Amino acid sequence: MIVRWSSARTYPSPAFSSPSPRLRGEVKSEFGGRIVRSLLALFFVIGSASTIHAQDNYPSRPITLVVPYAAGGSIDLVARIVAEGLTARLNQTVVVENKPGGNGVIGIGAVAKSKPDGYTLQMGAVGANVTPAAVQKDYPFDPLRDYVPVAMVAEWSAILVVKKDLPVNTLAEFVAYAKARPGALNFGTTGYGSFAHLVSEVFMQHTGIAMQHVQYKGGSQATNDLLAGTIDAHMMSSAVGAGQAENPRLKMLAVASSRRLPSIPKVPTMAEAGVSGVDQTAWLCVFGPPGVPESIRERIAREVVAIANDPAYQAKLRNTGFEPLVLDAQASARMYRDEVTRWTAFIKERGLTEK
Repeated sequence: MIVRWSSARTYPSPAFSSPSPRLRGEVKSEFGGRIVRSLLALFFVIGSASTIHAQDNYPSRPITLVVPYAAGGSIDLVARIVAEGLTARLNQTVVVENKPGGNGVIGIGAVAKSKPDGYTLQMGAVGANVTPAAVQKDYPFDPLRDYVPVAMVAEWSAILVVKKDLPVNTLAEFVAYAKARPGALNFGTTGYGSFAHLVSEVFMQHTGIAMQHVQYKGGSQATNDLLAGTIDAHMMSSAVGAGQAENPRLKMLAVASSRRLPSIPKVPTMAEAGVSGVDQTAWLCVFGPPGVPESIRERIAREVVAIANDPAYQAKLRNTGFEPLVLDAQASARMYRDEVTRWTAFIKERGLTEK
């Protein structure tokens, strides 16, 4: 309540001819509080209008797309294809910045802790943004809290490839050979908890075979040792497999996906080769920090969907062993949550969490 005093007004008692000191203080306090609240409300309105205006003008400066691994890998390759497409569609430069280290932790952390304004994004994957939290005991990030899926951009699968000297030519022959020698064969992957590792575990679960796990820091190292005959088998990414399809020193037995890959059409799926249940694909997704505005998420997702529907973009992806993944922001978020749930449960079921 605001009390107004008028000198023209008369009161029946001298006690009401002017306010008491206490009442004057209350009036002053109330009046001052009203001013403060009004100013705060005004600042809030101005700030909100500025934020909305900034979002409406997004993007008004270059965007950084962080890749948490070194240049030249599969994630980096797709990031550069997507950055090229976004640069053209947003009419603003999208710069790919490689921040390797800590098995992806450094690059992921840089984005997770960045300002949520849509100008710092991350290109992520299953093995970078999902499985480490389930596998590593002291992993510093929560995949459902510390980064936000913005848009899925591509998917890929794995190919079971064996060394030339292994006396098998089909998937059925390989399973029979491995079953007759439990624990004698080994398989290489791109690291503990990587997609290649998890697909290998799914394969062993469904076939009942047991092999020894050999970890590498990258797919190229695993491929080189397979070529040299140092390891027996490797769940090779389709991106690498596209360039090795005609290599006579390797035998590609089956693809761990529901359909054959356009880049290596001669290689059957595992289901076609006699092993069901190993229908596994990995994805690449653009992530943002927590709190990134919904309008910006939807804007980027719309542009990514448009890019994914572009025949030229699709050709670039397929030439490198990837497939476009066309999902809007909401569908991307649902798929990501499902993937976190699925792989976390599988890792616990197989006892793959680090002790």
